[in-house]
Amino acid sequence: MFRFMVIVSAAFCLAGSSRAQQADPQNQQETIQALRQEINELKARVAALEAGQTKTEASAEVPSPVQPANTAAISPEPFGFHRGIKLQGFGSVTYKASDANPPDLGASLGFRPGSAGNFAVGDIDLFLTSQFSLRTSVLSEVVFSEQSSGEFETDVERLLLKFDPGDYLKMSFGRFHTATSYYNSVFHHGLWLQTAADRPLVVEFSDHGGLLPSQAVGGSFTGRLPSGSMGLNYILEYGSAATIRPQITSPDAPEIEEHNSNEITAGVFLQPDWLPGLDVGGSFYHDHINPEGSNLHIAQAISSVHAVYNNSRFEFLNEAFLIQHKIEETGQTFNTPAFYTLISRKLGAQWRPYFRYQYTNAATGSPVFPDVGLRHGPSAGIRFDANDYVAIKAQYDRTFRRDLPDFNDALGQLAFRF
Repeated sequence: MFRFMVIVSAAFCLAGSSRAQQADPQNQQETIQALRQEINELKARVAALEAGQTKTEASAEVPSPVQPANTAAISPEPFGFHRGIKLQGFGSVTYKASDANPPDLGASLGFRPGSAGNFAVGDIDLFLTSQFSLRTSVLSEVVFSEQSSGEFETDVERLLLKFDPGDYLKMSFGRFHTATSYYNSVFHHGLWLQTAADRPLVVEFSDHGGLLPSQAVGGSFTGRLPSGSMGLNYILEYGSAATIRPQITSPDAPEIEEHNSNEITAGVFLQPDWLPGLDVGGSFYHDHINPEGSNLHIAQAISSVHAVYNNSRFEFLNEAFLIQHKIEETGQTFNTPAFYTLISRKLGAQWRPYFRYQYTNAATGSPVFPDVGLRHGPSAGIRFDANDYVAIKAQYDRTFRRDLPDFNDALGQLAFRF
């Protein structure tokens, strides 16, 4: 409207000047040209004013990143929100030498048991996320795992549709990593994410020889509990686990298929506001299994506790487990206690030496862990972060085994993200 009034007024001025100067055509033409130039300048100024007004109005309509209490009025595309798929990746190249005799697969795939030493790619991890709206997103983790034969196997490790109504309830549906351990919930398949070159045996992924049911398909629910500055949280899971693990002392033996029933996991943990980096809690897991090739029906219960302190320079991880298998036909019970502890401290901007001790003691005659037995020992290593994307690790392991010779491992690893 403002632009219209300015242009009309200028036109009237132009017409009046034209009539007043009809006696001098040359002067009239010059006046008309000057008025036209003035009109064009006025148009430009009006356009600039209108553009500034529109920009101000649009800025006022953008919602604040601070979420109001009434979420019903929130736009589905909040401040800074962008649709699309975000892709991240993790990879590693590891050299491992071992003097285990007889050969021991340990908890690492991609290595050829019995060889003096060889390189392996291990896991190639593609991590995809997509945000649908303020509260809804999808997460996918696809992993290409190198086998001891040198071939690769493709697994969908996680595929989740996530809803986050608020701090007190966050829901995920699909395939997830179970909350049977802190390590399983925090450190996923990218080796760049963790300090050490490998995972402790008890929390290794089951398809790599680990002891816990590491994946399930179903629903996972977590959130805060009213606790003030204590930062108490809960987690509940219900789903179908499908645990298949190789026998780590018999690489050529058939894999152990547990044929799990539906599982339920419940846990609590606290992350107090007054000490950032502290995480203390535990979980309980229960299902029934019927191992391949046996007529046994076994109730499986896994209890775990953890105490973790982690900040930018210091890392202290501690977890303990009791894995119990009770044969329903006979009432016989087999207990497998296990734990690990890892401590590291960053020196300067790039170096991080670390020390770890792990312990696993599967009962003799266990129908689920016939290959594990008693094994324990220290690991020592150092990590060098060349930059924010590439880490170089060197690690030495000493493993003591019941009824089998002790052995040594040496690992060198280049881990990266992209």
